[in-house]
Amino acid sequence: MNTVNINAIRSHYDRLSIFYWFLWGEHIHHGFWRNGESPEEAQVHLIEELANRTRMQRGDKVLDVGCGLGGSSFWLARKLNCSVLGITISPVQKRLAEKRARSLGLSNRVRFVVEDANELDLGTESFDAIWSIECSEHLFEKERFIRNCARMLRPGGVLALCTWLTAEPFSPSANSTLVVKICSGMLCASLGTFNDYISWMNGSGFGEIRADDVTRQVEKTWEICQDILHRPMVRAVLPLMGSQTREFITGFSEMRRAYREGAMLYGMFSARKT
Repeated sequence: MNTVNINAIRSHYDRLSIFYWFLWGEHIHHGFWRNGESPEEAQVHLIEELANRTRMQRGDKVLDVGCGLGGSSFWLARKLNCSVLGITISPVQKRLAEKRARSLGLSNRVRFVVEDANELDLGTESFDAIWSIECSEHLFEKERFIRNCARMLRPGGVLALCTWLTAEPFSPSANSTLVVKICSGMLCASLGTFNDYISWMNGSGFGEIRADDVTRQVEKTWEICQDILHRPMVRAVLPLMGSQTREFITGFSEMRRAYREGAMLYGMFSARKT
């Protein structure tokens, strides 16, 4: 049984955000490999791919849902001159992101608040774009989240979303056990399928829906994560971490296996409010 709850998710990111920053920098998400890029370049490429597919406009007012340490928010502000509100469940992430915004001179264009994305209520028709990379996995009512996005977007506004997916059709055998184990270790409330997200977007008033399987372009992420675990400093601190954190780290190899065996996919979605 999946025992993930909102307090466990908040505690996880409060505890490990510094660890993430040390390992990955300000982007806490997969990389998108076109050729032989570094991990940092590949993470920026993921942002570029999503922004290009969504056809975001310069100066858009953007809500970044699950903003993490602010990496996407800063990119959108610098590259597209967007005004960005980033929301995170973690007070620690908020403080780190605010500090980084000040150092980049972006505090006038990027703001961060602590919010539960399960309960979003930030006004009606308040944003030109809603951006969310690898956050909806943690949400308990994904369809409700998509409806809330539609409500908060202005007519013609865009939804840009990347998420982990379970394969379709979902295998009831070994793949099912693997995905359930990953959800527990990675603190995912559940995983949807491509058809789930397309159906939720259609039912919420979105059109121009584009759904791309980019698993092959991003799967190298977990090979790199496994390699990182062999660094002497990381190996030295692993025994000091709690059981939940160790379960999370064990999930690195399981994620790699899930992609390789087709139990999980990585989806990149864009849609426009009609």
